[in-house]
Amino acid sequence: MNAGVAPTVRSRLGLLGAFIRDPNAIWIREMRQSARAGRTPWLIFAATLLVSLTVCSLGGIVVSAHVSPAKVGLALSQVFFSLAWSVVALVGPVVAANSVAAEREGRTWEAILLTGMTPSEIARGKFVAAYTTIALYIAGLAPIAAVPFLFGGTTATEVILGFALLMLLAALAVAFGLAVSSMVSSLRAALVVTLLLSVLFSPILFSTFGFGFAAIAHKAWPDVPILPVWLPLAYTRAPFGIAYLVFLMAAPLTSIAIPAWFFYELTVANLSGTADDRSTGLKRWFVVAAIATTSFLVVAVLLVDRTDIDGAYGLVATMLFTFTLFAAFLFADEPLVASKRVRTHWARRRRTALTRWFGPGLGRTTTLVILITHASFTTLAAAALLRCMPYPGASQKALLSIVSFTGYGLGFSTFVTGLNSFLRSRNSSAWGVRIITIAVSMAIALLPWAVAAIAGVITQQDRAIAIAAPSFTFAPVVLSVRKAYTILPAIACFTGWWFIGLVLALFGARRARTAIAEQANMAAQLDASLAHASPPRAE
Repeated sequence: MNAGVAPTVRSRLGLLGAFIRDPNAIWIREMRQSARAGRTPWLIFAATLLVSLTVCSLGGIVVSAHVSPAKVGLALSQVFFSLAWSVVALVGPVVAANSVAAEREGRTWEAILLTGMTPSEIARGKFVAAYTTIALYIAGLAPIAAVPFLFGGTTATEVILGFALLMLLAALAVAFGLAVSSMVSSLRAALVVTLLLSVLFSPILFSTFGFGFAAIAHKAWPDVPILPVWLPLAYTRAPFGIAYLVFLMAAPLTSIAIPAWFFYELTVANLSGTADDRSTGLKRWFVVAAIATTSFLVVAVLLVDRTDIDGAYGLVATMLFTFTLFAAFLFADEPLVASKRVRTHWARRRRTALTRWFGPGLGRTTTLVILITHASFTTLAAAALLRCMPYPGASQKALLSIVSFTGYGLGFSTFVTGLNSFLRSRNSSAWGVRIITIAVSMAIALLPWAVAAIAGVITQQDRAIAIAAPSFTFAPVVLSVRKAYTILPAIACFTGWWFIGLVLALFGARRARTAIAEQANMAAQLDASLAHASPPRAE
């Protein structure tokens, strides 16, 4: 009877049942090594003691100031979660950075590869191991969260939501550290780079998503206070509605899941060999990230007030422009064609044409990036037009904002993608392609303004500003000036960038096809020479 029930129960468990039956070997090994070391409990104790002393000392200072108990409890809760975020932001990446780089420096990486584990399995094992460690730190800090309950001002639901948010941020921190560790071969370099980046960017992210977004949330929901850890409070104090689902549920989860997924795919790509498929995972991430980003921006445009559509669209179009530029630079190291090993793997697994199209290949990757870029900007512009058309008072300025920001964003993104494809088809160094593209982009952004400034000083005319139209930073000028001598040159320039980008992409694809044909010809000649070679004589 048990034998018949067990398969049914296991099948219902799904992935969890598979994980229990056959846990990742890397995760088991990492946990055993951590248990043998014995330093993890002491580190957790030190972090817990430090946070406890800080919270209690600040609580005593606040109490001595004769503040109401509710405000004391709320202040202690904010201090605790701020310190917990600091622990997660510093310890999580450092723990993860100690994984792959340590294997390479300790010369055990080849032994792991000989086990037959795929790069994705290795990356999952390293991620789960580091995440388990940082989860122990969060669990060690949990008893301190009971201190604010002595004063009030916070609820159990808000504390639970705060810990859930910490666990999500821990996943992002671990994925970031793992990606950095997979890029370098030295353990010291991985630790130094990860720690420097964490110290540099964690305060910026904390202040931006803390006080910055708290002010926006307070404007939308006055019951939400302007505090650094405002999101758990917003879940219980903001009224439920469409804005609640979009900005408090979907937006935070997406902003954490999309970067964490990217760092994971980047780790898998870095762990793979040059002849392996390093493109499919990143392309899938790019498509999903583009859909999620565009959907969020479209909803933001549809929910904004009609009188503010011009400024709001400039902001969201700039965000989409930044994302498309990042995608163009991300795929700058794309190979000209899938390797023979990848093609053999496709044939054995009977991969479909869609799966192969998402695989390595310069031409198909450039096509994918250009298509997604056009679809994203077109969808965003259509949503803005739908929002601003019923409001005649803002239609002229809003239409000009849509035309200028969409034109420059779409045109210059297409140009950068085409330039990357053109350079990649003629240069084997991915970083060389990126450096040249960055240099060209900076020149396009700055040189027209320098020439316009010189021309304005010489001619003493405001119309000289039109000389800066080739710069992709000219879009706000079109919106502010709104004259024919700025609108017409802007339309001509961003249309020119769009056309040049398509031409460069076509030349890059043509060069890639020529290189592929040359490689196929050389392989055929080699096979023919080997076939006509005389077999060795038997002794």
